[in-house]
Amino acid sequence: MKHTKKLLAVLLAAVLTLTTLPVFALAEDTPAALPALHTEGEDLVDSNGETVLLRGVNLGGWLIQEDWFCPADNGKRGDHWTLETLTERFGAERAYQLYNIYWDNWITEYDFSEIAAMGFNCVRIPFWYRNFQSDDNGTWILNEAGEKDFSLLDWALAMCRKYGLYAVLDFHGAPGCQGVQDHCGQKDNCRFYEKTAEGETYRARTLEIWTLIAERYAGDPNVAMFDLLNEPLCDVPVIKRDYAVLNSFYDAAYRAIREKDPARVICMMGTWDIGKLPNPARKGWTNVVYQLHQYNSRIDGFQARIDASKALKYNVPLYAGEFHPTAETESSKVNCTVGDILGVYEAEGVNWTVWTWKGYNSWAAWADWFIFGSVEDSLIVDPEHDSFETIAEKWGAMRTDGGNFYSGHLDEEVLPFLPDGKEETPAGENAFTAFFKKIARWFRTVFELITVLFT
Repeated sequence: MKHTKKLLAVLLAAVLTLTTLPVFALAEDTPAALPALHTEGEDLVDSNGETVLLRGVNLGGWLIQEDWFCPADNGKRGDHWTLETLTERFGAERAYQLYNIYWDNWITEYDFSEIAAMGFNCVRIPFWYRNFQSDDNGTWILNEAGEKDFSLLDWALAMCRKYGLYAVLDFHGAPGCQGVQDHCGQKDNCRFYEKTAEGETYRARTLEIWTLIAERYAGDPNVAMFDLLNEPLCDVPVIKRDYAVLNSFYDAAYRAIREKDPARVICMMGTWDIGKLPNPARKGWTNVVYQLHQYNSRIDGFQARIDASKALKYNVPLYAGEFHPTAETESSKVNCTVGDILGVYEAEGVNWTVWTWKGYNSWAAWADWFIFGSVEDSLIVDPEHDSFETIAEKWGAMRTDGGNFYSGHLDEEVLPFLPDGKEETPAGENAFTAFFKKIARWFRTVFELITVLFT
C-alpha cells in the first residue's frame, strides 16, 4: 500500500509537471548592485528616482525550520527543539554539521536563479539567532579566521547581487522568543518582553545582532530593508501583550542601526494591526516601512485591514511580508485566492512577499502555499531516532532541482503579477526548444517513477 500511494503521487506529479510547469528563462547577467532604496511618503523609491514595488517570495524554512513544511518532525515544538535534540545526541559540532548540510541544500544558487527568472525582484530571508550563536547564552559561532560567522547571510546577499534581487533580512526568531508559536524557534517560551534582567538580556542580545548586521551590510544597496522582528507578540494572550516594551525595543533598534547604517530602510510590524505601532513622525523615525501579515478567509478582510492602515495617515509604505487565504475558524469558509489578494495589494500599492518558495511534505506540490513542493514525505527526519548518516542523507536530498520537488500551484497565482516574469518562450529561443525543455523536466519525473517501482 505504501508503494502504491507513492506511485500514484508520482504519477500525478508527472501529469502536473507536463501540463502546468512553466518554462523559465535562465537569469541573465545583472549589474553588481541594484539602486539603493529609500522611502518617500507611501512609496519605496530607488536612487534613480524610480518608484519600486517589491514583489517577492519568502525563503521560508531555510535558516529556521517549521515542521509543517520542512523535513524534520519536531512535533511543532520549534527548530530549537530539533537543534538541541541533535546536540544532545551528537554534540554541538556534529549537530551544526547536519544543519550545514541542510542549509547548503534547501536553498542553492539554482533557487536564486529561478526566483529571478520568474520575475520576482525580492526575497525575504527569515533567520534566527541560532544561525549565529551556538547556545542560549550568546556564544558566537566563529569562522576559520576567528570572527563572528555571518557567512549564511553573506552568501545569500552575494546571490542577490548576482541575480539582481533585493533582500529583506527578517529576524524571524529572536533570543527569548518574540511570540509563543513555533515559527519563532521555540513554542510557548516567550520571555522577550519580560521586565526582568533576563528579559533585558534577551533584548540586548537581539540589539547586538542587529547592530553587527547593520555594520556589516552598511550601504549595501541590495538590502531592501531590515525587518526587525517577525510577528512580535504573535498569539500571546491579550492581557500579556506589552506593546510599550515592543515599541521601546523598536526605538532602541532603530537608533542602534542608524548609528551604523544611516540610510537603511527599517521595517517594523505590529501584530496584527498597524495601529499598534506609533506614528513614526512622533518618534522621529524616518525611512521606515510598516509591515502587515494577513491570514484571513475573506477578501474584504484583506481590504479592510489596508484601509484601516491607510486611515492612520502614518505616511509610510506598507509591506505584506506574509499572507494567505486561511480559514479563521473551523466553520469559516475561504472565499478568495492568493491571486485575489495580490490584486488588492497591487491596486493599493502594497509591497509583498508570498509565503513561501518551497515545502516538503506529501501534499506540498498540490498546495498554493509553495512555488515548489514534494509529493511524499519519506525524507522527513526523526531527530530522536534517525542516525547521523540517515539525517545527513535526507537533508542532503533537499535541493529544489534534486528530483524531490515539483512545480506547486502558488506560481499560477503569482505569475500574472510579475511583469518581468519569463513564463513565455524567452527571446532567442524557438518554440521547439521551449517544448523540449518541458519534456526534459517531465522525463525527470518519470525517472523518479521508475526509481519508485524498483525500490
